[in-house]
Amino acid sequence: MVLTTLWGLTITTGVTIVITSSIIVIFNAILSAKNLGGELGKGLKKIAAGTIFYVLLILTLLAIEFNFPLGMSQTQVRIYFIFVNICGSMLLALGFLQIYTVSKKLRLF
Repeated sequence: MVLTTLWGLTITTGVTIVITSSIIVIFNAILSAKNLGGELGKGLKKIAAGTIFYVLLILTLLAIEFNFPLGMSQTQVRIYFIFVNICGSMLLALGFLQIYTVSKKLRLF
């Protein structure tokens, strides 16, 4: 009995930490991207958008894990996961590449 209560408390705490940190990441990414302009700002905006895609992916995964009704079939969920993963990965890669090219121009590396 104690083990199941402890396990439930651990899961609840973990989910709360994931959701809270996800909200903080989205808020911080949007604020950081708004403050910068030029090539560096464009790269940060792409990274912020990619981060938002991955946070949506994690929240959807949590909703599925806790049997929240999403109103999608298994095929639609699979396509959604593939689409979000590809878009998030591309945005993150393009954002990091753009920041890398800016740092090369500034001779930071």
